[in-house]
Amino acid sequence: MTNFVFRRLLLAIPTLWFIASAIFLLSKLMPGAFGSTYLAEQEAGYYSKSDVAARDRNYRQFLQTTGQDQPLFYFSVTSAALPDTLHRVFPERDRDFLKKLSWQYGNPDAAARFFRSLKEMEADLSETERLQVKENLYTMYSHQEPGELQQALAGIAAQLPANSPYQSEVLANGSTLVVSSPGYTYLFPSVQWHGSENQYHRWLAGLLKGSLGTSLRDGRPVATVLGDAIGNTWWLLLASILLATLLAMELAILMVRRSGRVWRSTLLPSLFLLDSVPLFVLAMLLLVLLANPAFLQLFPVYGMGYYNAYDQSWLQQTSQWLQFMALPLICLVLANLPYLTNQFYQAMAAVAGQDYIRTARAKGLPEHLVIRRHMLRNALLPVITLLSDFLPALVAGAVIIETIFAIPGVGRLLIDAVLARDYPVIVGIVVIVAVFRLLSHLLSDLLYALADPRIRSHAS
Repeated sequence: MTNFVFRRLLLAIPTLWFIASAIFLLSKLMPGAFGSTYLAEQEAGYYSKSDVAARDRNYRQFLQTTGQDQPLFYFSVTSAALPDTLHRVFPERDRDFLKKLSWQYGNPDAAARFFRSLKEMEADLSETERLQVKENLYTMYSHQEPGELQQALAGIAAQLPANSPYQSEVLANGSTLVVSSPGYTYLFPSVQWHGSENQYHRWLAGLLKGSLGTSLRDGRPVATVLGDAIGNTWWLLLASILLATLLAMELAILMVRRSGRVWRSTLLPSLFLLDSVPLFVLAMLLLVLLANPAFLQLFPVYGMGYYNAYDQSWLQQTSQWLQFMALPLICLVLANLPYLTNQFYQAMAAVAGQDYIRTARAKGLPEHLVIRRHMLRNALLPVITLLSDFLPALVAGAVIIETIFAIPGVGRLLIDAVLARDYPVIVGIVVIVAVFRLLSHLLSDLLYALADPRIRSHAS
């Protein structure tokens, strides 16, 4: 059995590495970066040029500190029409503009020169000049076709004074870009080697040292952020799965009895009706019925995490915790009870007609011993597989529940991290869920071995 567990753990390590790497790379391929929306506020016109320049400089320093200005992987395969330093262009609006220029004209060097001269001219404009050329700049950023680009450049030349230091350079680079288009450069691939100075190598080196990175929102380690939130989610999931499993088992035993016809005719339609109610609707109904001053206010609606528990005993803390967690716990149990009960009942009904069950009954054993000692144990094997795959569904439910009931847990943290584009926290949450998923599969294998001695002897 020890060798079996050791082999499973060795197989889990590359699986965990693959899942974590895939999530990290996919998160970096998503559009947008942390802080880019705030930097884009410079277009609103409420700040002076010095404020825009200072904010731009601070943002670039932030990207260098967090390593987001580095290439994503050890190598990259792109089109020959794109500049090799495209990953260093921020914010995303400017990067997309340069990318579209390069794709349109197939000349990355000319596109990069025109882009740099345009940004230098924009930085040198006064507020009055910026308002004068605002429409032409918008046309230039929105349409990169030669006709629209030349028309926007002509409009800028007509509205700005002739002695503008960067105007002639922008016009010259724009004309060069239009006439020097080589055509089908985008059809040719370009392979670039970046070495170990990339975001993935930096993240993987920290992960091997036990670090999940640093949150982009508050600068705290991701492990600390997860540690503050994982307690409520862990106890909520553990208590809900234990209660739902025990209730489903007892209801299935009631229905599988010889005298369980009445229970089947009553419970099965009720469970079917309960299963048809969406989780968020069920949560809203519980809030309206059990946490509403106009009906019954038996439980608090929100406020968990905002009270001071330093001067309370552990009994008072537990009592207060249960008040806030009662409705979320009831909601998760009711949402998962129909499916679990049906699976328990189908598994036990499948073995109810086996020969060893008839033999046990012929020996005169009481029905509760026949069910619990013989029928239940052999029906546990398919249910164990079900419970091992139950964790992702519970985590998805916890995201909805923690958002509705304002519980400071991993689910609510995931929503906040997605909205803020805090990718290190997102990847850390996915890694934690993957670890628990692999551990649940390992636990199911151990439960298989305990439930069936034949599996135990084969594993050893």
